[in-house]
Amino acid sequence: MVDNSPPLTSRPVTRWLQRLPLPKTVRGIWLFSAGALLLLMLLVQTLSGIILAMFYISTVESAYASIIHIMRNVKHGELIRDAHMIGASLFFFACYLHMLRSMYYVVYRKPYLKMWMISVTLYLLLMVTAFLGYSLIWGQKSYWAATVITEFAHAVPVIGDDLHSLLIGGYALGTPTLGRFYVLHFILPFIIILMTVVHIRTVRHAYADAMKREFSAKDKCRLLFDYKMTHDDAVKITLFLMLFSWLLFFAPNYLSSADNYIPADPTVTPLIVAPEWYFLPLFSILRCFPGELLGISLMGGAVLVFYLLPWLDTSTSRFRHHSIIVKICFLLWVLNALFLGWLGSKALVGPDLIDWLSGRSDEQGWIRPASQLSTIIYFAWFLLLLPCRRFLEKQS
Repeated sequence: MVDNSPPLTSRPVTRWLQRLPLPKTVRGIWLFSAGALLLLMLLVQTLSGIILAMFYISTVESAYASIIHIMRNVKHGELIRDAHMIGASLFFFACYLHMLRSMYYVVYRKPYLKMWMISVTLYLLLMVTAFLGYSLIWGQKSYWAATVITEFAHAVPVIGDDLHSLLIGGYALGTPTLGRFYVLHFILPFIIILMTVVHIRTVRHAYADAMKREFSAKDKCRLLFDYKMTHDDAVKITLFLMLFSWLLFFAPNYLSSADNYIPADPTVTPLIVAPEWYFLPLFSILRCFPGELLGISLMGGAVLVFYLLPWLDTSTSRFRHHSIIVKICFLLWVLNALFLGWLGSKALVGPDLIDWLSGRSDEQGWIRPASQLSTIIYFAWFLLLLPCRRFLEKQS
């Protein structure tokens, strides 16, 4: 009698590679399943950040000089610093791919509700961490970008002035500001790591609920994914690392601004004050309408509205029943978000949208009215199309 059982040495491998049934949405457009890329970039950012923290000095006099010291005098310092800087951009690139995939496949309704809420919270923590880290450079662009953003705290009713003082530790950006930003920037990544573990565990529970299958307690505790997904992730990670390596070795400053290689000077304002590219859509929303309170409310609403997606989307249709109209509108919304980011990199010129349409203003330029119109289109997807979606699709 022939024994066809696997050797004892291969049984742990067999158990590790066992197939786990997954929802069909996971098998969709593989480019949009960017969870493995996010895990990779989280590892890169954490390791490079810990090394940089050993040499960084959080004072106004030494912050910029310590970064130059890292790049010139620390062994492989420039490589580590560039990896951390480029990694932040690619982190957000993978994050936006991951979010767009979830929105496209409607992975925010039950049983994915808890998973979606944790994802949006991770996105908020990532934005705060990136803003704090960008401010630590203390270059000309990062200094003024931090100044503009923190000044909007004055617009908060009643507590605005106290909130601004709490953020910066005084009347203007200085050493207390850097100290607070440095501590928070160091602590938040570990909170992100903890929440990432919770997120992955929640994903597995959501998959089980989606397929109406009961998993054993042992299966629910595992963080491993199906081996077919692991194979697909290997392809994505390889292509992603090729892009990361090209930027790191051949174009390390492609995603950064030349102004940030100038020490911060509070007496000289750059021609265009803008954050990094991944904040540009939100920055465009923040500045395009008159009134600081309206701007900060719209910017906050542009992010917090993702928490409301499960309730704004009234449709219960499955992906195969999604209307072609909804799919086209989603593509247009993505293109509009990219256009909004491009507008955020330009000087804000031109009249308000109403004055521009009526011809009542002689002010030249079209960036402001285009930003206002693009902002309206951004919110129209959430507040108009999603609530009406049930009338456009076959409900399950």
